[in-house]
Amino acid sequence: MTFYYPTVFYDKEARWDIFPLLKSLLKLEEKCHGELKITDQFDKADCVIIPMSWNYYHKKKLVDKLMTYYHGVAEGILVISFVFGDIGVLVPKEFNGYVFRTSGRKTKLGPNHKGMPVFIEDPILEHYNEDLDVINKVISVKPKVGFCGQAVKFGIQSLKELVKTTLKNVLSICGLSKKNTEALISTTYFRWKILKKIQQSDKVTSNFILRRHYRAGIKQNKDKHPTTLEFYENIKNSDYIVCMRGAGNFSKRFYETLAMGRIPVFINTNCLLPLDNKIDWKQHVVWIEYGERHLIAKKVYEFHKKHTKTSLNDLFLANRNLWQNQLQLYSFFNSFFNENQ
Repeated sequence: MTFYYPTVFYDKEARWDIFPLLKSLLKLEEKCHGELKITDQFDKADCVIIPMSWNYYHKKKLVDKLMTYYHGVAEGILVISFVFGDIGVLVPKEFNGYVFRTSGRKTKLGPNHKGMPVFIEDPILEHYNEDLDVINKVISVKPKVGFCGQAVKFGIQSLKELVKTTLKNVLSICGLSKKNTEALISTTYFRWKILKKIQQSDKVTSNFILRRHYRAGIKQNKDKHPTTLEFYENIKNSDYIVCMRGAGNFSKRFYETLAMGRIPVFINTNCLLPLDNKIDWKQHVVWIEYGERHLIAKKVYEFHKKHTKTSLNDLFLANRNLWQNQLQLYSFFNSFFNENQ
């Protein structure tokens, strides 16, 4: 797949808003990685990348100008774009190219909106010196469910979340904001309630480290701080990891769990998962619909009962391989375009 990007719409200073694939390819000396490469000649391209996020174009008031360009090139060539961050923004309905995003409510979006993974560094390489033995594990009879992160009992913090979301939604509904509306939910309390339900069950063993603040309140050198290794140790020393939404309707922990070769307990809050037409996600995770969240411990127990120690260890390895082969930056886009050409 050969990509062209219109330089007039590119801003190298706004690095967080650059399309992740484009940003990575531009760093390479040959601007090429396997089958994925950039050309500066439009007529040699298979695909046009809109270089910055829709968030950026709204902020800079460039959406109309961008759409004029899009209508000029859209005929006969694939065009791709992306939405950045926890809270999505409106994408013009007449844009029929692909819109990649980590966040968003699936049923509120058009079929051209596609789930994109959170791209992370390899935690086994970063924290365990490539020791793949951390994936292999003796499975206990009772499933061990882990979680390390922010979860807070209902209080002032939860009320602030609800008020903040309400105000954002009102602004969006009134046309005063280009941000998408969000489900009215206190995510820190939502997590606390789910984890409390698991702790109260005798069917599973809980292995929780609860924080009052995101990343334990660490602001600098977060990846080198001992709490980061504590986070991954929690995953390593558990069979299953509870993965549910945070401020955005997605879970970075979901991908960290797969990368560590463990099984996500995925609570589906109308999420947009990557490659969902290719990956049978229910074969890789314990799938919990939002309306069945009160049954979470029972469902983990029933999932666990269906497996032997051997088959669970096989699933650990399968999840690690899934992340490596389809959910890292280049492997994801290769998989997507091979599936959709």
